[in-house]
Amino acid sequence: MRTILIPVDLSDATENVLKYAADFCVANGVERVILLKCYYVSVYAQLLPSPDFVQLSADDIAAEKAKLGAQLKVMGDHLLKKCNHCVEIETAFSELPVLRAVHELIAEKQPNVLMIGSDKTSYQDDSHLGEQIIAVTKTSTIPVMIIPDNVKYKKIELALVPCDFGAISRLSALQGFKERQKWIRPGLMVLNVNPKHKQTESNEQLATGLADMLEGFEYKVYYSEDKETVHGILDFAGRHDVQLIIALPGKYSFFYNLTHRSITNALALNATRPVLILK
Repeated sequence: MRTILIPVDLSDATENVLKYAADFCVANGVERVILLKCYYVSVYAQLLPSPDFVQLSADDIAAEKAKLGAQLKVMGDHLLKKCNHCVEIETAFSELPVLRAVHELIAEKQPNVLMIGSDKTSYQDDSHLGEQIIAVTKTSTIPVMIIPDNVKYKKIELALVPCDFGAISRLSALQGFKERQKWIRPGLMVLNVNPKHKQTESNEQLATGLADMLEGFEYKVYYSEDKETVHGILDFAGRHDVQLIIALPGKYSFFYNLTHRSITNALALNATRPVLILK
């Protein structure tokens, strides 16, 4: 993997994802990390006073930009030291809203993966990045790796791939990702998350399809009888001590079928392992 993009703010989730990223980069030969900090001030915020009757002036905005720019530089310097200076660190400061800034930087810099931190409180506090994590993840054109708060880096030797066996062609996304990024070659646990137990293919057809889609990977197939998809996935991941959950792309992905609220709840509950959403 050549380049990782990491949107940052001043939250504990960002502090943790930078720690994870440092160990990840050193272990997997990442060449470049781009840290993105956004400071977007709407026209209304400049013209109208806040609920505290504070109106932002041009000097206020300039001072805040300078402060955040300095903090971003400090983040970059600390990350460089943690990576033992073996990784190139770039910083990008944007005055656009988070979603637009991420899309613009992806188009300009063409990173391989977007890595973002999350914690169960980000959706209730004032973390603007935490409020945007679902939108960023769903609309990103590159794979997204979500790192829960307090999770430390572990070598990825076992990954869980939830999959509806009625659409195993989605597993082909793993082949494309494998060819571009060599770091993910763990053993795979392929979990059928179809709670209605519909089987559209014979066992022989299924075995052949899985073998074609997962050529080059070591994998085993498992089945979940849990009626709650998210609970079944997280329970299985916890019982088997996987280091990563991989969400496949498209409408058959367990991630994309969830509502904003249920995705938020799932990420909050999943406090022990990263989630990689393929595209």
